[in-house]
Amino acid sequence: MKNVMIIARWEYLTRLRSKWFIISTIIIPLIMVASMFIPSVVLNSDDQEMRLIAVVDETGQFAEKLEQKLADKYTLADQTPKYQVIVIKNGDPVRMKREAAELLNSSVISAYLVIPEVVLDSSRVFYYSLNVGNFKDQSELNLVINEIISEHRLVKAGLDPALIQDLMKNVEFQTIKVASSGQETLGDETLSFIIPLIYVLMLFFTIFMSSQVLMRSVLAERTNRLIEILLSSVSPTELMSGKILGLGLLGLTQLVLYLIVGIMISNFKSLELFSSINVILFLVYFVLGYLFYAALFAAIGSLFDNEQDAQQAVSIFSLISVVPIFFASYVIANPQSLTTTILSFIPFITPYFMILRMGVMMPPLWEILTSLGILVVSVWLAMLAAGKIFRVAILIYGKRPTFPEIWQWVRAK
Repeated sequence: MKNVMIIARWEYLTRLRSKWFIISTIIIPLIMVASMFIPSVVLNSDDQEMRLIAVVDETGQFAEKLEQKLADKYTLADQTPKYQVIVIKNGDPVRMKREAAELLNSSVISAYLVIPEVVLDSSRVFYYSLNVGNFKDQSELNLVINEIISEHRLVKAGLDPALIQDLMKNVEFQTIKVASSGQETLGDETLSFIIPLIYVLMLFFTIFMSSQVLMRSVLAERTNRLIEILLSSVSPTELMSGKILGLGLLGLTQLVLYLIVGIMISNFKSLELFSSINVILFLVYFVLGYLFYAALFAAIGSLFDNEQDAQQAVSIFSLISVVPIFFASYVIANPQSLTTTILSFIPFITPYFMILRMGVMMPPLWEILTSLGILVVSVWLAMLAAGKIFRVAILIYGKRPTFPEIWQWVRAK
């Protein structure tokens, strides 16, 4: 045990003082902070620019109403209309469309709308733009056009315009988050999506950065034959255990710093980003997740002679680990679904899925205990297999072990 602690202390202090650790510890919190505020800034920044659009109204009834409603409904920070409308009229449809297309191609306008003569029957309006990726503009224009067409149909049916305005008044949609204790707080859709992602990214970075350092450390010592000198003083098990413990403490230090930054931000912004139970479970899932991946990475580092081959093997686990990020939108919207629950019990991604779910809605106690039990068993099996592989493979040079040989080492007593 003494040798394990000596190796762990050396690995921890050496990496702690390195420029890599200092830089990554500073940069990653900055990325997390930026990810909280940049999306809202970007979403609102578009509203600082006026949009010039053209309207080809084949009916001759809706263009002016559209212009007025857009001016009333959407304004910039200085209260000027967000949309300036050029109404193209007094011509046949083909000529009006050609004129609008020329304005678009010369970049005079950002888009143009075509309201066909049969719009009341077809319920279809056409939007033309060089960039059809601006979903916010399209959504706003679509909303206003639908209001105008609906009002026209109601008036045509004989209803009073004032009554129509009153009946079609928009309803404010207020989000309220209810805690398990019954406490109600105002919700924020943007934060509800971003915060769980921040949790997962924090866990992903700390686990994989620490595991990658472990693999490179084993690989470097194996390549330059330093491992032979080390093994003359300690056993392979002590060496692997010391490295895993030391770099695990390094990752834990980094994670604690991230949590401190997150708590400071949450206090400053009066947001409830972290609860005490979340922090505790966060650290538990980190420790188990790190030990699981550290065992795999240590085994991989002992199997290869160069980093290029080792990285190709590691890339498989890297792809598996980003699955929770791909599924983030689904999990945030459906934290208690059967699919989410099943994925939460797969050891390779259990820490990430459980942390992602905790950021949205605390899973049932039985799921937390089951996932922790699965992780504990998985860590024990991974450590056992990695120890056997590490002990044999660490001193093999010039020959890449085959899968049958590796399986034989794992099965050996």
